[in-house]
Amino acid sequence: MSKEEPWPKFHQDVDEAFEPEPPKPKPTLEEKAQAHWRSNTPDEAILQQAAKTAEAQLQMAERWRDRRQERMLKEMADWNAEAQDPRIKHQRELDAWWQQQRDLKAALYDDEYVEIAGFRERRYRTTAHRGKGDPDYGL
Repeated sequence: MSKEEPWPKFHQDVDEAFEPEPPKPKPTLEEKAQAHWRSNTPDEAILQQAAKTAEAQLQMAERWRDRRQERMLKEMADWNAEAQDPRIKHQRELDAWWQQQRDLKAALYDDEYVEIAGFRERRYRTTAHRGKGDPDYGL
């Protein structure tokens, strides 16, 4: 039996090594409150953290403003470079004239009339006729 004795002892040691630890007792409300109050950071640390956050936001805003400024300058340079081309210059003039015409027509005809087949007719024509297409049909 001397040969068999070390093996059961070995298995017993291994089993003991893999046994889970008993759960720790849950802290009471008083212990939780004390731990929370002790873990609070001092006001100086909070102020330093807020200052770091404000500095980071300021740096991000400055980077965004600088990139926006660079894009605007690039767009203006492209616009000015295109303005040297006579075809683009004439097209811009035509576009501006066309938009002015559209704005004038909208200002003159912005009323209850709509143009149908070259004739101006009231958009909402009121008649005494009552048919299935009328909103007040069947009343």
